[in-house]
Amino acid sequence: MLRNNVTGRALMLPPLLLLLTACASKSPCLSSAPAIPPLPPEVRQPATPSICLPTCSAGLMHERESWRASLMNGASPAGNVKPITTR
Repeated sequence: MLRNNVTGRALMLPPLLLLLTACASKSPCLSSAPAIPPLPPEVRQPATPSICLPTCSAGLMHERESWRASLMNGASPAGNVKPITTR
């Protein structure tokens, strides 16, 4: 019985030592993420021309959403095309 007790305590010692050494060591200092530099002017999106109206942009967004919805629903964008018949 005494031998079983000593073996059990001996098996509990290594995990305890690992926990103590993990808590005792200093955590490494984390540096902040590097700053992302701004894009150079030649690769930036050009400003919206003055001839573009907000309603035009809204109409384009509406068309894109309808295209996306038709793709998500599995509908063919060219719905008026007749199927090919074989003879």
